[in-house]
Amino acid sequence: MHSQAWDSWLNSLINYEKAPAYDYDLAAFRGFLGRIGSPQDRLKNVILIAGTKGKGSTCAILNSCLVAAGYRVGLYTSPHLKKVNERIRVNHRPVTDRELAGYIGKIKPYVNYGEHEGARSYFEALTAVAFLHFIKHKVDFTILEVGLGGRRDATNVSHPIVSVITRIGFDHTNLLGKKLSGIAFEKAGIIHDQGTTVTIHQRPIVEKILRAEVRKRRQRMVFAESLHDLKITRSTLAGTAYRVTGKLGMFDLFLPLTGTHQRENLALALAVLSELKDRGFKITKPRIVHGLRRTELAGRFETISRDPLVIYDAAHNEDSFRALEKNLALLRGKKLYLIFGCSSDKDIGYCIRHIFPRARRILLVKADHPRALEPAEILKIAKKSGNRIVVAGTVKKALNLIRLIKDKNEDIAVIIFGSFYLYNQIDRFKSVH
Repeated sequence: MHSQAWDSWLNSLINYEKAPAYDYDLAAFRGFLGRIGSPQDRLKNVILIAGTKGKGSTCAILNSCLVAAGYRVGLYTSPHLKKVNERIRVNHRPVTDRELAGYIGKIKPYVNYGEHEGARSYFEALTAVAFLHFIKHKVDFTILEVGLGGRRDATNVSHPIVSVITRIGFDHTNLLGKKLSGIAFEKAGIIHDQGTTVTIHQRPIVEKILRAEVRKRRQRMVFAESLHDLKITRSTLAGTAYRVTGKLGMFDLFLPLTGTHQRENLALALAVLSELKDRGFKITKPRIVHGLRRTELAGRFETISRDPLVIYDAAHNEDSFRALEKNLALLRGKKLYLIFGCSSDKDIGYCIRHIFPRARRILLVKADHPRALEPAEILKIAKKSGNRIVVAGTVKKALNLIRLIKDKNEDIAVIIFGSFYLYNQIDRFKSVH
């Protein structure tokens, strides 16, 4: 099966990332996995990560540190920015087109096999492929990022030794509900009968639900902030330097992920590494420091161009908008231009109230996504922004318009944000970071 054929087949499956629905059936998915050898039962040392904000960063940090420690690590994340292969990696290397074709050829006969024994969705198929890939490559650790929710997510058929829950807030409310308690209940579904749960102190109702689930499962809960104190010593567009004091010792490190909000994700990762060290894995300070310095994560306040300064950020919900707002302090007085597009199911109220007013101009674009909100609709919602807001249509048109309207000697920063699905529209400048 050549790449175009498997890509077309994958895209023929129902895709809950693009369709406004949430109908996961883990019983059917387990039946399907049984027909291909139950790979979920053979994964080694699973670390399962759920939450609203910070999942991708926490995955990236852990992955880099464990690889630096000498382990073979499988990493499964979503969504992808450019190509679906990005989602499935072993020691940073994405699965190849040829490998994907082979795995899909194996699972295809059993997809939609029957009402109670079939994978039905794009995400379920890719999750099965990831499991097969990690087994083939005999990984020492399997890091799985939950796609949506947790309790009914395809990744939750695994057997984690550590369950990680990042900050929980409001997102996918049309699918997970509009009450924080309901969202927390879904996320808490990744807490299993064995293993350890690592999290941070959450909003009171969220923390209450997580504690109740841990008690029910007779698990142990670790709050990351209680293990390490992280003091920021320097913060720039290139990343953040920290001084760490705690269970793993005292040391200085540099994390090349921009923003002080990454401190929370770093604390979670260090808590997991500490747990693994307690279990006998070879986790040392020098390897941690080395791994952290080599951490990579595209699409999170990523510098696309330096002259002019163009930054892309995947912020698309209130918590990530708050993190983006804090990062604006790193722009040090530059005139701000925003290029914004979002999906129709996103609550952009915080963005309109707190980020839009900071900009000289806001240019509205449409993301490459079936649920993308039309720029004209965003304009209606954000009409209080007045004549500073215009419809540009695409990122390319918006960048060209900024070149025309900015003052000749104006020192500017352009932020492109609002959706993962804007990334493909970004023109890559010669001065790529």
